Amino acid sequence: MSDSRKKKTAEEGPVPVEVRVEKEGYGGQPPEEPVEELVTLPRQAYDALKGEVADLKDRYLRLAADFDNYRKRVEKEREEIVCYANEKLIADLLPILDNLERALSAALDPGRVGSILEGVRMVANQLHSVLRSCGLEPVEALGSPFDPELHEAVGVLPPGRHEEGTVMAELQKGYRLKGKVLRHSMVQVAGQTAGNSDEGES
Repeated sequence: MSDSRKKKTAEEGPVPVEVRVEKEGYGGQPPEEPVEELVTLPRQAYDALKGEVADLKDRYLRLAADFDNYRKRVEKEREEIVCYANEKLIADLLPILDNLERALSAALDPGRVGSILEGVRMVANQLHSVLRSCGLEPVEALGSPFDPELHEAVGVLPPGRHEEGTVMAELQKGYRLKGKVLRHSMVQVAGQTAGNSDEGES
């Protein structure tokens, strides 16, 4: 047989490929150590498998690159959202700042007390309007029953004609932001004080 014929026969013959096969152990479980078994494949099938592996690897690399680009884009967008999240609110507050500065300038003139008061009142109204547009609303407190979800009791007052547990004084307003309590109202509640208890016992 000529050398060229032998070479051709060798190329067309099967190519040994080492394949790791996990054989089942006791109870259908794989053995503790994998068993390597040598199998033979025709060159055509071997080349087809190599091509399929190369194609899968190429797809994986492309997918990994696309995901990395997506991750970077999302991270950049998130940073921009955080950076400019308050842009509209700040723009709405600028006119209020202008009016407050005008009121402070007017305070330098002793004869313009009325104008100063009116300017401060206008600033407060503007500020309330902007905050309402953002979803801020005050918590109802005075005259309502004490609610620990909305109120923070810092003192007790004689109940008088009020039922015990009624909010009688509001020392600091509470607020909700879109339904969520942002700050509890600081209140004083109707109840029995130490003095009232002594009087009742006597």
